[in-house]
Amino acid sequence: MTIFRLVNPVQHYDWGSQKAMSELFGIANESGQPMAELWMGAHPKAPSMIMTDDQVALNALVDGQEEHLGKGSLEKFGQTLPFLFKVLAAAKPLSIQSHPNKQQALDGFAHENQLGVALDAFNRNYRDDNHKPELVYALTPFRAMNGFRPLDEMWPLFEMAGLRPLEEALSWLKKGDIKAFYEHLMSLEGEEKDQLVTAALKFAEASDHPAWQEVNRLNQFYPGDIGVLSPLLLNVIELIPGEAMFLKAGTLHAYLEGTALEIMACSDNVLRGGLTSKHVDVPELLKTIEFDTIALSDLCLKPEAEENGETRFVSPVDDFLFSVIAAENVSGALKVNAAEILFCVEGQQVIKAGEKSVELTPGSACFISAATGSYQVVGKGRLARATAIL
Repeated sequence: MTIFRLVNPVQHYDWGSQKAMSELFGIANESGQPMAELWMGAHPKAPSMIMTDDQVALNALVDGQEEHLGKGSLEKFGQTLPFLFKVLAAAKPLSIQSHPNKQQALDGFAHENQLGVALDAFNRNYRDDNHKPELVYALTPFRAMNGFRPLDEMWPLFEMAGLRPLEEALSWLKKGDIKAFYEHLMSLEGEEKDQLVTAALKFAEASDHPAWQEVNRLNQFYPGDIGVLSPLLLNVIELIPGEAMFLKAGTLHAYLEGTALEIMACSDNVLRGGLTSKHVDVPELLKTIEFDTIALSDLCLKPEAEENGETRFVSPVDDFLFSVIAAENVSGALKVNAAEILFCVEGQQVIKAGEKSVELTPGSACFISAATGSYQVVGKGRLARATAIL
């Protein structure tokens, strides 16, 4: 067998939507809990299951297996599937966060292991030894903060509010020292922090500037959190359905609202700085952040149309390659270079390879082994394709 239907676990984080996955994909929510993420992949925290008589975990099936991962993938990425694929459904803002690069992940994971911090401990930062660049593809209007604004946008937003606790630090920001400014901001505690947030919120309530209005909105979810000032530092973007953006490791960001597909290197490493009930570790967060700026207009990826009804969203990393397939436009076999996961976004498709076939409907997914060689898509609607670049 080279094509396997997947059963995918749902993560019930408190920021998740109770209804988005049900409305889009018919995924039942019998418990009534927030359904935040649907994981598709082989991460040991929550692997997909293969629909066979024995219900085998995907990581147990593929880890170290050339038939399933392919020789090239084993040599380049190691013993497991190099990407993790998700549906993400946010009803309220996620934490301000960053993800480590590869070396930081290796060092952090080894250090916490040496300290004896359990993998599932509340205060664990590094749950594996991998980096975590990400790509997000909007299924609904999807709002997020992504990367530091250009300096000439950033410091005027603070200056217009006349925030006295930041007067000295603002001079650093005007000179381009984002790192010093952000470290100072995140170091504020107690009365000093409270005075700053109170003054900022007073200004936000009267301001019609979109960034300050976002400050006000974040405070409704996380009152008094220093993270509510993040929209003054970061780009605030709304993706329309079908748009995608990339977030490299070290990018300070937060997803705010909406449903999207997300693909990343196979990792669950998150360093948080606020807007959350989860573990916050500001010193460790600061080690991972890259303090370069990016213009809002540069955030969206340019889609690249391919033959056979496929549109690719290419990012600067090889751990994953994301594309969208219009099933009705597929006229020939699709070549398999590395292991893949296909997810049905809409419509109905049959995936065929030799005598093996799997039918997909919205919300369902299948795994395709590297040894498959090629497969055909028959049907209509939209498929999301996740693989790696060898």
